[in-house]
Amino acid sequence: MKPNRSKDYGKRESVASGVSREAQTQEAQRRQHQQDKEFIRAMNEFTAKAGLLSDDPFFGGI
Repeated sequence: MKPNRSKDYGKRESVASGVSREAQTQEAQRRQHQQDKEFIRAMNEFTAKAGLLSDDPFFGGI
């Protein structure tokens, strides 16, 4: 069975930008935080309307 855990043990960096959060400026961190909050809010609204996000036939969803 494949383990669920990666070997970085919680030491993840921002993969998309290639820059760790510590190396970003405060303004960039605020902007990223705001984008994250907007994404979470949008996903919460979507799942409230559409239901679960699952391709598992047991749970249904999309």
